[in-house]
Order: sequence, then structure tokens, then C-alpha cells
Amino acid sequence: MRHRRTFAAVVALAAAGCAPDAVNNRAATGFNGFVDQVQRACAPVQLGRYQMYNPLLGGGGDGSYNYWLDQTSRLYYRRITSAQYRESLTAFFGAGNDGTIACILANLPPA
Repeated sequence: MRHRRTFAAVVALAAAGCAPDAVNNRAATGFNGFVDQVQRACAPVQLGRYQMYNPLLGGGGDGSYNYWLDQTSRLYYRRITSAQYRESLTAFFGAGNDGTIACILANLPPA
């Protein structure tokens, strides 16, 4: 029984060490840098009625910052295309955000 618990703990630690950057934020230095770059280059990052910055500092209410961060992470890690990113943000935030989305896409590092 003790060996099973030890084995389970080792497996859990190994799995945690293999978490992708989007899950293990400490290792997301590339993505964090991209978000910081977008926030500087595209300031203010305005989508719909929200400015996208850390909600703990008062930005992006109603879960909009979380949605933007999730979709931007998917874009950064090439889990969705630029077209899918544009469509998802337009569907969530509404039309009229083409300039902001274009700026974000222009700052996306090459694959």
C-alpha cells in the first residue's frame, strides 16, 4: 500500500512538471512577454467597452479579461489560427474591434 502511494505521488509530480506553459504560468515567460508587449504596443487594448489589463487592477470586467487572455493564449500557442482568434473576439466583444485585433496579430511572434 505504501509503495502505491509513493508511486502515485511520483506520477503526480511528474505530470505537474510536464504541464504546458498556459497551465503552469511560472514557465509562461514567452506568453507573459507577448501579453506585456501587446499591452504596450496596442495601448489601450480596448475590446468592446473594456480595456484589457489585469482585472485585479480594475480592468476587463464580466470575465472579459479572462476570455481575452484564454483566447490570446490559444493564439500564442498556435491552438487557434489568426482567423479563429479574430472570429472568437468579434463574437464575444462585438464588431468594431478590428484595429485592436490587427495590432495584437501584428505583434504575434513568428511560428
